Amino acid sequence: MATVTLISKPQARVGGNFRVIKIPEECLRCKLYSICMGRLRPGRVYRITEVRPLKYPSPYKCLLNGDEMVPVVVEDENLILPIKLPYIIEGSITSFDKSWCICHPCPSEGALPSRVKIIKIIERRQCGSGWFFLVEAKPLD
Repeated sequence: MATVTLISKPQARVGGNFRVIKIPEECLRCKLYSICMGRLRPGRVYRITEVRPLKYPSPYKCLLNGDEMVPVVVEDENLILPIKLPYIIEGSITSFDKSWCICHPCPSEGALPSRVKIIKIIERRQCGSGWFFLVEAKPLD
């Protein structure tokens, strides 16, 4: 899912990636929060797919680094997740249960999606008495 957000001008390069670790206090006080960090989820990795042009120099500066902010289109990068289902098909959409993270490390709690699209099955692994699939999945929320 594509999202329009803001990023500092030096970082605004198509194909660039960035991870939102947590949202800093300065961002919560910024008047641009709702169109900038407010659209992103901590723990997720985003890829810049488009840098939107500005007709005029932006009067808005980032409170963290003082750089000019520019609009960019970003997409969630795929996640590597464990899926504990009897079978799975690439291209299918399924719900994700965070309890499946017992046997394989998952992204941080806030980054976990509730629904995913299975992009690729990486492998099948045993965990305790059961089996799960390790998959590359696109978050749908």
